[in-house]
Amino acid sequence: MPGIQTLQITSDDNYQENCYVLWLDGRSDAVVFDPGDAVPSIRAALTENKLTIAAFLQTHCHFDHIAGLGPLKELFPAAPIYVPEQEESWLSRPTLNLSYFCGGAITAPPADHLVKEEDRVEVAGMSFRAIHVPGHSPGSMVYYVESPGTPHAVAGDTLMRSSIGRGDLPGGEGEEVLVENIRTKLFVLPDATIVHPGHGNETTIGREKVSNPFCD
Repeated sequence: MPGIQTLQITSDDNYQENCYVLWLDGRSDAVVFDPGDAVPSIRAALTENKLTIAAFLQTHCHFDHIAGLGPLKELFPAAPIYVPEQEESWLSRPTLNLSYFCGGAITAPPADHLVKEEDRVEVAGMSFRAIHVPGHSPGSMVYYVESPGTPHAVAGDTLMRSSIGRGDLPGGEGEEVLVENIRTKLFVLPDATIVHPGHGNETTIGREKVSNPFCD
């Protein structure tokens, strides 16, 4: 059976945000997660791997995670945008996506689909289960997909390698809430699950269960 291929593309601005491209072996349609300010690199990666975008999935809608949505949607207008339902309005409001407070006014095209807890997004031959893990932002979703052999979790700014997302931003619910949600919703996933975080290097659920200092 075909396995899942992944690419991590990190923006070269101050935020070092990770965009991910996932696709199945033998297919040319891919899912793009959280395209930030790295559109030329994302386009180059798609071209190099002969891929087209089948859908955009947003873990959440802070500006560093949506900055590339507009330009890429223009290139792939048929690709739907999936957004957590609690953050639909963040795409058009810089005060909510926080770009206003960082000297910008970033907006993105409207959502085509709103994602709720335990929704399944079936696209490009893959089935992603949406796990709602608030704390960093009210709508934060982790997208979990089981592949032949190794499962993956695209985690946004919830769980990171030896770290977690901030809980003190507007719309956040604090570190305690985030940590409790990580323990109850993510640490129940298989230890071998590869975690693709919104910033920094990938990790696994097993590693974070035993070594993440925020989740002791």
